[in-house]
Amino acid sequence: ERSIKTALDKFGGLDVLVVNHLATRIENNAAELYWDGDMDGAEEFVQTNFLSYIRLASLALPSLNKSNGSIVVVGSIAGKVGLPGAALYSGIKSGLDGFFSVLQKELTLQKVNVSVTYAVLGFIDTTPGELVAKMLRLDNSPLFAPASTSEAARVVIKGGATRQTEVYYPWFSVWAMTKFFEMYRNLPVISNLLGITAL
Repeated sequence: ERSIKTALDKFGGLDVLVVNHLATRIENNAAELYWDGDMDGAEEFVQTNFLSYIRLASLALPSLNKSNGSIVVVGSIAGKVGLPGAALYSGIKSGLDGFFSVLQKELTLQKVNVSVTYAVLGFIDTTPGELVAKMLRLDNSPLFAPASTSEAARVVIKGGATRQTEVYYPWFSVWAMTKFFEMYRNLPVISNLLGITAL
């Protein structure tokens, strides 16, 4: 709330809101990604990484409505296909995808000219991204190895500026995986890539 108020006070309004933050306990141990039943941690994780996105967008909407602005939500391939070892993270990213895709439809129905862009990112060159890629044995794959943070930022900003509904980065690997995973999930190559023996 303070962040939105500060922006409004300093700039007099908002044209774009990019929501991209992650609070995590992950440091350098991939095993920490597995669901361990910690409900206190889960509630804190959901509050910070899901509900706060909705709160920020809700607080910004009146100003964005005046400027015909844009909301850009940074999501993940984990929210589209669900990655083993990242159950809670996959869950909140899936929830963000669902909430903001419906919000865009509701804004359109109400004739509110605020666009909503959902950015579907693959493995990015950050500590959590590198850990998950390593755990799934994808860190040395040319197709799935963690990609550039600066290029990811460029794609996210461009997607919001051009008012696209969804953007994907890295485009080929992420788009293909989100579109074809369900269809081909039982193929040995997919199962081996994700380290799954039975789905």
